[in-house]
Amino acid sequence: ALFEKVAAEAVQQVEQFNPQALANTAWAYATVRHDARALFNSVATEAARQVGQLNPRDVAQISWAFAKVMHPAPALLDALAMRFLSLSGRWTLKDCSDVAWGYATLGHAVPELHAAIAGFASTRIDRSHAADLAALLWAFGKVRQEATQLLDGAAPVLAANVRTLTSEKLLQVAEAYVAAGREAEELFAVMRAEAERRQAALERSSHA
Repeated sequence: ALFEKVAAEAVQQVEQFNPQALANTAWAYATVRHDARALFNSVATEAARQVGQLNPRDVAQISWAFAKVMHPAPALLDALAMRFLSLSGRWTLKDCSDVAWGYATLGHAVPELHAAIAGFASTRIDRSHAADLAALLWAFGKVRQEATQLLDGAAPVLAANVRTLTSEKLLQVAEAYVAAGREAEELFAVMRAEAERRQAALERSSHA
């Protein structure tokens, strides 16, 4: 009831929100997986109106939030994609990961956006967090974006950091390489070993 009450009040005030407030509002509701339809519709309208003022993090948070609650907003996503592309000099890999994941989750393909992100990420592999790489690779597989250079370069980074990845991220990685038809034998061997280690630990804890 509290979320509904706050959402109803926010709908009445959303035209007064600045870009950061719009992004934070969408992110907050998405984090608790609460799709307040009227609120998200209002945020979509206002974010599209203010799209020229959004920074890369605003775009990333909004894209991620709408995907997290599976709230389709094709017109907004098209506008956000163009805005994000215009800000390529200010991207971070985290922003790119959130944007790519959001668009792929919603099934909203923007080829030029994903191609640009793939190119950017390929130059940042050594400075990337494994979780961000996993989300990016899964997204590219989902929208069938060619990312051979990124896939090949990411494999050793992911293998070295496999213990930092959740089981969900490990599955995303596996799906990405299978979807792309890329062989990564060493990475898959490390992932199998990690899965076996986790299973053994789970069995030990269940018998403790």
